[in-house]
Amino acid sequence: MQLKLTTDYAIRTVVYLATQSGITSVAEIGSKMGISENYLMKVLKALKDAGLVAGYQGKRGGYAISKKPEEISLWDIVEVMEGTTKINRCLEADGFCSRHGTQFCAIRRYYQGLQNQMEEYLSGITIDQVLEKGAVG
Repeated sequence: MQLKLTTDYAIRTVVYLATQSGITSVAEIGSKMGISENYLMKVLKALKDAGLVAGYQGKRGGYAISKKPEEISLWDIVEVMEGTTKINRCLEADGFCSRHGTQFCAIRRYYQGLQNQMEEYLSGITIDQVLEKGAVG
């Protein structure tokens, strides 16, 4: 399992915005993060729609973090960007199992345990904690 490149960009973008005091242009974010402006706009739109960043129009427009860094976890960003975060189809809300074994599958409980650990771990890491540990490349 691997997170999408878009998710990595989103995390790095939020971390970068958390270091800025005010509105930052798309050009600056893209330049500092090594992300093309077109791709970055897609990332920022998703983050804005989720309420993690705010967008500002006009000559001095751009983006800013919309919550305190300690209020945003890595899991918040992963959930927004990944579409699905479940490690197996049987863990989705509909509980689909091609073998109709959701209720009695011996493996599903281990998948669920791993899923819970991943969610708890990433939920416990906030943007301010990332900033305390050092630079994000």
